[in-house]
Amino acid sequence: MPILLVLLLGLADGARAYYYAGVIANGAREGANYAAHNGSATRAQVTQRVCDATGLATFGSPCPGLTVTCALVGGDATIETRYDFALLTGSVVDAAFRVNPIPIRATARFPSFTAGTPCAS
Repeated sequence: MPILLVLLLGLADGARAYYYAGVIANGAREGANYAAHNGSATRAQVTQRVCDATGLATFGSPCPGLTVTCALVGGDATIETRYDFALLTGSVVDAAFRVNPIPIRATARFPSFTAGTPCAS
């Protein structure tokens, strides 16, 4: 019975991780799109836009565990996001593998459509 429970919780963790990977990727795309269309967008504004797009926190609040890197590279707005995903089976996994939390990463790049330097400050 304990082995079956661990397997079921592991399956649930895998499904949740897959869902969060999609959410983080969508947030990165939204942030890159926002930075590409707003040449005066600051890093804080882009970070908040990514956070709002993910829905990890209430609208306008900072997202705990979410790290956003914003840069203008070769005329493209590039957003890299990282989210520390906590496993449900954390205590079991930590005892065996020391991998909790698992970082989920996504990168998005859009060509800049406006004059200015998004992510400048």
